[in-house]
Formats: sequence, structure tokens, C-alpha cells
Amino acid sequence: MRETVKTRGSGATAGDEPDRAGLSHKERLLRQGTRQFYANGFNGTTVDALLAASGVPKGSFYHHFGSKEAFGQAVLERYRHFQLDLLAAWAAETELTTADKLTGYFGAMIDRFVDSGFQRACLVGKFSTEVAATSEVFRGQLDDDLRIWKSRLRDILAAGQAEGDVRTDRTPDELADTLLALIQGAFVVALSTRDADSLRSVCVSIPMLIT
Repeated sequence: MRETVKTRGSGATAGDEPDRAGLSHKERLLRQGTRQFYANGFNGTTVDALLAASGVPKGSFYHHFGSKEAFGQAVLERYRHFQLDLLAAWAAETELTTADKLTGYFGAMIDRFVDSGFQRACLVGKFSTEVAATSEVFRGQLDDDLRIWKSRLRDILAAGQAEGDVRTDRTPDELADTLLALIQGAFVVALSTRDADSLRSVCVSIPMLIT
């Protein structure tokens, strides 16, 4: 299973920034925004720092986004699509059991986190801990993101129940709530501990939770 996770989990992440030649100003800003929000948080990232790192003029930033808050929302939306695409790719692996699909997905997230030097966990989780309590705009968007994420997990679990490889004494909603909380909590803890083995143990726990 470990080799499978590495193979399907490889490739560019939502914030990877290769040679920026040929990228539009908007794309350069979004990639750099992801990098800086991970490194410095939303409040610790300035528009001037984004412009300097991306090589984009200030007028282009305000043309595309209008404000730092709107820019943060756009980066979050980009990250949401990245996560949902990754989850969908694992869900489409029809030869795997439901438990293997979900452990593979979580394992791919772990690989990216460890490969980033324990910096890039979950951007939704990072924003949730930093700005959800003080910004109703961000809180609403993060709530929507987590609801969509949960619904995709629920669909996978419901399909697994229909196929007979997921427990039926709990509803797909209940299992999805628990799984999402497990994933988010594991990365919050790992940001401090930087313990890859602890993350792997959580990954191993997923089959025990759903089967």
C-alpha cells in the first residue's frame, strides 16, 4: 500500500511554483499566495511581499482580486479544488476497497506534508484556526468548503456500504464527520510534533473506523 500511495500521490501540489515563465499574473499570484499563506498565515502575509515574490505589478493584483481578503478567498477556492480532485482520483480507483481508497488519499496528503518539511498541511485547517473566529466572510467560505469535503467523503462511504465493505451500524454522514475530524486533527497535531510516524498511525486507523 505504501508504494501505491507514493505513486498516486506524486506530482504538483496546489502551491508548487516551478519556473514562472509563461504563467499569467493571476496564476503567479495564486501560487505564491498558497506558499506564503502556508509559511506566514493570512495575517502575516502582505500584498507587497506577494508582489515582490511573484514579480507581478500592484495594479494586476487589484485588477484580479480587488483586496487581500478576496485574494485569500480565491486561494482557498483553488485549494478546495485541488483537494477534491485528489480525493476523486482515489475514489475512481475501482480495484481498491473503500478503506484502501481513503487510506491512499490520506497517505498522499501525508506525503505532501512530509515532503514540504512539515509546512504544508491543510490550508482549510490553517485558515480555520487563524481567521474563522474573526472573519464571518472567511468562516462562511470555510464552512462551505468543509461541507463539500464531507459530502464527497460521505458519497464514497455510502458507495462502500452498498458494495458491502463499509460498516452499516453508522450512517455515511456520521462516518464522514468522524473521518474529516480525524484528518484535520491529525495535521494540526503534526504541525507541532512533526512526527510522520504519528500521521501514519492515524492512516492505519482509518480501516478500523469504517469497516
